[in-house]
Amino acid sequence: MEQPLVHNCKLFFLHPFIYEDSKHRQIVQSLLSPQSQWQLKVYHSVKEEDRLRTEYFLPHIIKFLFPTMYCSSTEYKAISQLSVATLQELSSLDFIIKPTILDKYRNLHLSSQSCHYDLILKNIYLKVFTGGVGFLYFEAALDTESITLNDVITVNQLFRPIRPLYQGFSMPDLILKNSHHPISIKALLDELLAEIYHSKIYSSTYNIYMDRLLYYTYICLEQDSLTDNQWIYERLDLLEALRSLNHFYPNQESTHVLSSQEQDTIYYSRHKSSIYGFSKEGGVLLASDRDPSGKIITANINEAYIPNYFSTYYLDTFLLALYQRISLINYCRKLSMIKSILNDKNQIEHIRFEILKFTNTAWFTQITNAELGMSIWKHWFHLFDNDILYIEVKQGLDELDDFLENKRQGRFSLKLGIVTALTIPPTLIFSYVGNQFEDIRLQNLLHPRFIISSFLIFCGMMGILYMVDHFYSRPYK
Repeated sequence: MEQPLVHNCKLFFLHPFIYEDSKHRQIVQSLLSPQSQWQLKVYHSVKEEDRLRTEYFLPHIIKFLFPTMYCSSTEYKAISQLSVATLQELSSLDFIIKPTILDKYRNLHLSSQSCHYDLILKNIYLKVFTGGVGFLYFEAALDTESITLNDVITVNQLFRPIRPLYQGFSMPDLILKNSHHPISIKALLDELLAEIYHSKIYSSTYNIYMDRLLYYTYICLEQDSLTDNQWIYERLDLLEALRSLNHFYPNQESTHVLSSQEQDTIYYSRHKSSIYGFSKEGGVLLASDRDPSGKIITANINEAYIPNYFSTYYLDTFLLALYQRISLINYCRKLSMIKSILNDKNQIEHIRFEILKFTNTAWFTQITNAELGMSIWKHWFHLFDNDILYIEVKQGLDELDDFLENKRQGRFSLKLGIVTALTIPPTLIFSYVGNQFEDIRLQNLLHPRFIISSFLIFCGMMGILYMVDHFYSRPYK
C-alpha cells in the first residue's frame, strides 16, 4: 500500500483572537512591561535582512504589516525606549516569545489512544493589530527521523482542538517534556496570552475560532515513496487528504466529491512540482523533491526558496486575508447589537470610525507585484468571502445611518411643528387686536395676569419639548 514519505515539512498553528479596539493601549502597555513573556520585534529599513523580509509587498502593505519600516529617527528613538504612546499608534506590532520562556514549551509530547509524537516548538509569535484582532501562532516540527504524510495529518488533527469538538470527544494528551507537566492546548494559550487576559480585554465570548487552532502546513514528499510516476500537481487525492485532514488510504474510496468549480476555488498550481490547497480552517502546500524522471527539484527542498516563501510571504498573505475576515465578522457583530448602539451616541461614532479606519488602512485588493503572490492572495480573499462580508458591513452601516437620519428629521419636524403651534395663539391675539394695538400700554404687559399667563405658556412649551425629546430618546426594544 502506498505510504508517502516526507522529505521535509513546516507546521504552523494559529490562534486568532479579538479584543475591544478602545483597549489597545492597555494591551501594548502590558506586552511591553518588564514582566512580559514577549519581546518586541522592530523592523529597520536600513537592515538588509528586514528589507528582504518585507520588500515582497507593495509599500502600503509594508506600512500596514511592518509599520516600523517607515518610522522616522525620532520615532525609532521612542520605540527603542518602548514608548507606549508611539507604539500604540502603529497599525500592527510583532512580538516573539522570550528565549527563556520558549525553553519551557520547546519540547512537547503529543499523544492519543492510538499514537504519540514528540514535537519541537521552534518559535512562538504574537501579532497584534489596532483593529481589535490579534494572532498567536506556533512554528512546530516533528522530532523524528522518518515521517509519513499520515503522521503530519495526525499531528494536525491532535494539536488543533482547544476544547472537545463534540460530546464524547477524546482530547489528546500534551506533556511538557522538560517538566513532565501535562498541559492542554487551552491552558497553553491561556499562559501565553497571560498579558492580554490580565488586561481583562480579551473577548472569549465572541471569538469566532474558539474550539480549534488553524493549521498552515508545507510538505515536500519523497517522489520515490509514491507508487505512480505523476507530477505532484496531479495527485489531488494526496492534497485533499492533507487539506481536509483525513488520513490517506489509497485502497479506500474518497469521501469527498468536489465539483470543478470547487476545485478551482480550493486548489491552485502554477508549477507541476507543487500545488496549494485552501480551506477556511487553514492552508497547505504539497510538493515533491523530484520530478517523474528522478531529477531533484531544488526550489522545493532548498530552505531559501519555496519553504522560505511559504513560512514568510505566503504566511503574511494568509494572516492578512484572515485579519480582514475576522475584522469584518466582528463589525457585523457590533452592528447587529442594535439596541445598545442606539442608546449610546459615542458607541455609534466609535463604530463609524473603526470601519472608516479599516477601509482606509486595511481594505485592499492589491498586495504585491508578484504574480504568484497575487494569485494566492485572491484565492484567500475569495475563499474567506471578504468582498461579500465588506458589502454586508457597508450595508449595515448605511442602514444604521439612514435610520438615525430619519429619526433626527422626524424629531426636528415634530419640534418645529410644536413651536409653530405655540406661536399661533399670540399671532391670532394680536391679529384680533388689529388697529387697537397702539392702545396697549406697558402697564398692561406688566400686569400680573399677563406675566403669569406668559410664564405658564413658556413652561408648557418647554414641558412639551422635553416630553418629545424624552419620547424619542427612550430605549428601543
